[in-house]
Amino acid sequence: MGVVIASTATEPILASGIDAAAVAVREALDGAGLDPARVHALINVGVYRDSNIVEPAVSALVSNKAGIGLEYFTGAVPTFSFDLMNGPCGFLNAVQVATSLLSTGSVANVVICSGDVHPSMTPQPHEVFPIAGIAAAVVLVQDDTDAGFGVLRTDSVTGPVETEGGVTISKAGTTGRASITVTRSIDGAASVALAASVARSAVESAQLDPAGVALIAGCPFDGFGAEVGDMLGAGGVVVPEHQGDPHTSSLQLAYQQAMKNERLVEYRDLVFVAGGGPTAAAITYRQKIGVRV
Repeated sequence: MGVVIASTATEPILASGIDAAAVAVREALDGAGLDPARVHALINVGVYRDSNIVEPAVSALVSNKAGIGLEYFTGAVPTFSFDLMNGPCGFLNAVQVATSLLSTGSVANVVICSGDVHPSMTPQPHEVFPIAGIAAAVVLVQDDTDAGFGVLRTDSVTGPVETEGGVTISKAGTTGRASITVTRSIDGAASVALAASVARSAVESAQLDPAGVALIAGCPFDGFGAEVGDMLGAGGVVVPEHQGDPHTSSLQLAYQQAMKNERLVEYRDLVFVAGGGPTAAAITYRQKIGVRV
């Protein structure tokens, strides 16, 4: 038994990240043949959100717009949702949580959505905002074959870490809901080494030969995926084909594009790796034979 990807969808964020995520969720549900009224759990891993909203959870707003859990009737499936934020590693953390939920039998499906937007919700709000606006959704279900995700491996740098994104109220003044400051001081070599280390740990724990595995990586900076792949000795490397950094949607976008372009047909085993900051995470994924998402 394993947890597999039943469907994926992505949607460009033109204004509201919540609206775009809801569209992606509906498309992913359609792809999985799943009625919104039958969704058991939804996890949002996006970090930067519309108008810097804090309450309610973005997951609840996405669920509402996607038509999830809106009807109460005899036999209705209870739905719960929550936000889980850990930057580019958030998707893999959510996969770990979803795997735990699905393995207990308490839920039959989990939807993971993501997407980051400048709080002003304008197409090009500020030239220095480093995040590309892409929303993504992935539907996970349990499968009775040997396909599915492996064990999540994570690691972090030691010592204090500076805040990367936030709002300085004293400086933002009345524009606080439309302002964000993102400061990135990435040590490229250290980030690559950390990501390659957790990727190798994930591959070795699954008893796989790196040369026969395709690496799915994000793009916190140019060349990140290629460098991690070289250090790991991966058979292939896939990164998002998109201008800028899709951040919390990077891995989902890269996977969807690769499946659409048939770049993964020669690989049964994949390893997803996220990093670029003080934390890195990796998890293997064995594809189901004969299934295209």
